Amino acid sequence: MLSCFKLKGAAVRIAQSTRPALLSFITRRHYASELGAISLERQQEIAAALRMYQKDKVAVPWFEMVRRFRISQVAMEQALAADNARLQKRIEQSARVTQLADRVYDEQRGRCEWESIARDMDMPLIECLRLFDASLSTVPVRSLPNIADWSADELLTLKSFVTKHFSAVTVNEWRLVSVYMNVEHNDCFMAYGICTFPRITPDLYKAITQHRNNGLKWKDIFEKYLIFGSASVLCKAYRRFKKSNGSKPKATPTKWSDADTCKIKELIQMYYKPGNRRELLSQAQKVFPHRSKESILGKIKRITCKSSSITNDVMDRVNKLVDVYGKDWERIGHEIDGTARRAQRIWTQHQKRQNATLAWADDELDILRKCIRDGVGVTEASQLIGTKPPHMCSTKMLSLSKAGK
Repeated sequence: MLSCFKLKGAAVRIAQSTRPALLSFITRRHYASELGAISLERQQEIAAALRMYQKDKVAVPWFEMVRRFRISQVAMEQALAADNARLQKRIEQSARVTQLADRVYDEQRGRCEWESIARDMDMPLIECLRLFDASLSTVPVRSLPNIADWSADELLTLKSFVTKHFSAVTVNEWRLVSVYMNVEHNDCFMAYGICTFPRITPDLYKAITQHRNNGLKWKDIFEKYLIFGSASVLCKAYRRFKKSNGSKPKATPTKWSDADTCKIKELIQMYYKPGNRRELLSQAQKVFPHRSKESILGKIKRITCKSSSITNDVMDRVNKLVDVYGKDWERIGHEIDGTARRAQRIWTQHQKRQNATLAWADDELDILRKCIRDGVGVTEASQLIGTKPPHMCSTKMLSLSKAGK
């Protein structure tokens, strides 16, 4: 029995000792020629995984790597070497692009000639912008937080560049726009928004006001802000901003004192006519010249709405007047100090309250069940029943449908 265990242990040790050699043989036979067949992204993924082990100074578990990527150890080492060569080449290209940007920087314009850099590098313009390393460059980045700091040519250049190269600008693409314009990306984002949707900002309003004070005409000012399309559009936008954000301080609303409230109630009793507040408003403006028209009108509305609320006493009075005068709404409205339309509305509401009962009769339930079967709506069902408002019909129809009755 003991000899059997010794033989088994020896077999395991032999298998473990021959495993690396067997793995090397299998990978050389089946995976040696697969480096050229895998994609560039796959090679970069393999190189990134190997660099993680190199960074931590840990031995590479080649057996797990072969099983994970299905490629031989030799091919993975080749992929790492090829990716290192690509990175080194990109670093050299980045240094060259940065040096060219420093050389062709135009101090008068405040930015580089990126088109000439792309021609010298024989590369696309966007790729040159990606290779630019700001940490190695001596070009000073401009800060243009106000739209008035941008010239008309710079705004047109910004808009044309973004429109030509990007369909939807992401955060990374705004960084490229910032490199191209040599302006901080937040300022580029602000300026492009104004170019796309022209509007007057407080800074732009001050600049245009200064131009107007200097005697410039609108057509001359428009030459500085071509993003507005025409001088008339710029003029209208300026006047609209001036009207909505004028230099006059807004009057702070003051509360109505008890004495002022009593005065305006007296004016309401003297001059108020339902549906016509003109005479009352003109008289109140004479009495309260220090208050705005909106303040006086709001106070009148609040008082008249409280006095014209529909109470049970008002409903009973209208109902009695209908018994005396019939449906002569003009006369009834005059009796309740209101309009004919208000009198009719009060009577209609009173009738609905009179007809509405909480209990459901059997014939009403039969009508409601028929409405459910025929797909009749809540409003029409309420009209067919005549004694129940739509919200009661809706609740009852829902309960009947759930109960299956």
